[in-house]
Amino acid sequence: MALALIAASSAWYDDDGDILLPFAPTCSTSNNYTDGCAYEANLAELLAAMPVAAAANGWFYNGTAGPDSGVDRVYGLIMCYADRNATQCADCLARAPAGIREVCPGSRNVSAAYDACLLRYSDAPFFSVADPSEAFFVFELGGEAVDAAALDAARSGLMNGLARAAVDAPLLLANGSAPYVGKNNKTEEVFGLAQCTRDLTAGQCAWCLTTYVGKMPEVFGNHTGGTTKGIGAFEITLPPAAPQPASAGAAYP
Repeated sequence: MALALIAASSAWYDDDGDILLPFAPTCSTSNNYTDGCAYEANLAELLAAMPVAAAANGWFYNGTAGPDSGVDRVYGLIMCYADRNATQCADCLARAPAGIREVCPGSRNVSAAYDACLLRYSDAPFFSVADPSEAFFVFELGGEAVDAAALDAARSGLMNGLARAAVDAPLLLANGSAPYVGKNNKTEEVFGLAQCTRDLTAGQCAWCLTTYVGKMPEVFGNHTGGTTKGIGAFEITLPPAAPQPASAGAAYP
């Protein structure tokens, strides 16, 4: 199981010129491709097509390049996170595929999560299969609830409900909020969003999201804001006074 915990204050990624750097990418190290080979050519073709294809398909795309079978066929997927606006999404769609081969040179199997999008490619089919074992968690510094039990109850109830709602939604996406008693016995709200990549079946999406929900008490404790980014699913909870995910102006309707 590959899990990482990151504390963040604002930006969750760094960049180097035009190369967008992902968080802790998974880059295969065995059976790497070599310069000029057929796999490299097919990968370049697929990565070049991804930004336009995803932008024209509601910020999600999965496809292939190369022959119908064999070791040189490439399977790829890219998706924007629904809490980011269209400008952030378009930037990630363009820059992540353009720079990933410098981040993972020669790798045939790559999974990379960025601030605004997710990118994955492989020499083996992976569409419609979730993998909740690989994820990283981000919590916002400075946001802690006085009553951790009240926050956990509200957060768990909210996110379990959103996980169920996302499974039944056309975009495999749901957002909402729930009240809890915060500082000075004041009723506050925690906002949440749950999202799966749109290649997943309802069962695979539910498995991925509920796995992450189950880890929230252990990982986030009484932090009022946190994010789980995995290969196939994404969850975020936001503290009081934060804008509700997927609100007006966001990349998703």
